[in-house]
Amino acid sequence: MRLVVRGLLNKQIAAALGVSEITVKVRRGQVMRKMRAGTLADLVRISDRLGE
Repeated sequence: MRLVVRGLLNKQIAAALGVSEITVKVRRGQVMRKMRAGTLADLVRISDRLGE
């Protein structure tokens, strides 16, 4: 979540974590659903509230 909120692209996150880009896409979707964020902007606001 931190890397997504920082604005990194899926490709950049995948390289940083050593996973495939598809894995990042799946996990990103799971985070969005879990945090009930409809948009990336919503996720950033939620992250700010949580102190991430």
